[in-house]
Amino acid sequence: MKKALVTGGAGFLGNAVVRAIQQRGVKVRVLALPDEALDNLEGTEEVEVIRGNVMSPEDCVRAVKGMDTVFHCAAIYKDYMADPTPMYEVNLRGTFNMLEASRRAKVERVIYTASVAALGRPAPGTIADEQSHYEAWDINFHYSRSKYHSMLTALDFANWGLDVRVVCPGLIFGPGDIAPTPSGNLILSIMKGKAPAYTKGGFSYVDVRDAAEVHARVAERGRKGEAYIATGHNLDNDAFMAAVARSSDRSIPRARKIPAPVALALVSGMTYAKVKAGQTPDMTRPFLEYGLQPGYFSNDKARQQLEAQFRPIEDTIRDAIHYFRGRGLLSA
Repeated sequence: MKKALVTGGAGFLGNAVVRAIQQRGVKVRVLALPDEALDNLEGTEEVEVIRGNVMSPEDCVRAVKGMDTVFHCAAIYKDYMADPTPMYEVNLRGTFNMLEASRRAKVERVIYTASVAALGRPAPGTIADEQSHYEAWDINFHYSRSKYHSMLTALDFANWGLDVRVVCPGLIFGPGDIAPTPSGNLILSIMKGKAPAYTKGGFSYVDVRDAAEVHARVAERGRKGEAYIATGHNLDNDAFMAAVARSSDRSIPRARKIPAPVALALVSGMTYAKVKAGQTPDMTRPFLEYGLQPGYFSNDKARQQLEAQFRPIEDTIRDAIHYFRGRGLLSA
């Protein structure tokens, strides 16, 4: 790996990937949207920036030219969109455009960023792995569905001959969450006292820097057509809120557990009120409903085959809080 393109390289995960592969002496090109801020690239070594959009086949062809490796991190990750059509178009058609351009340019390897949300949640009391089949068809969770279908597209390209390797990160936290993403908004909501209650369920979490390191190791050691879960911690909602409290330097009121039907009704009502007021909801019913069945995932494959390591979640949350304060999203 000598020359690599990182799509979404000015974003959250993409920028962490840029830094991880630069440490290996790789020359990096970033595909950024025409009007996208490049704040996250500050402090990196020299990076070639190409302005374009994965929705344009021509831009994809221009971006991959001369590259031996492509990290396709660009995607729309949002909890709420009034019209989710752009999410499906970018996450599906954009992925096809980038993989097809890579195939025609004879790129040596493509590392595609999927998500644990593209895999199947485990049965209660168990932990899922890379072989778990998607099953959340009864929940209208557009991000999850779009990543599932785009992952299938990536694996199809692997079957057709392109060396595609898949990384499935857990919910990503840490510094550089410029949007911020729905994951980062969980921390912000707790810190701002907007999460006075929680319900059953849980998620699988990972530091953005650890997820990026897994991407780099998959490029170095991964196998064509295989997926690798990048996650560090499986926590129920109570344990996650406690981790945020431990990582903060301020007192956070203890949240109380409420029944799932009550939580769903409250979130539905708050979503309606926010949308009616022209504001973006802090959380939507599909996101909450998806998490009612714990989404716990094993990182055994990444640890054993890639020798991946994952830092304590308190360190991740603490660094995320520091970053949000630096951007004025949290008071000191």
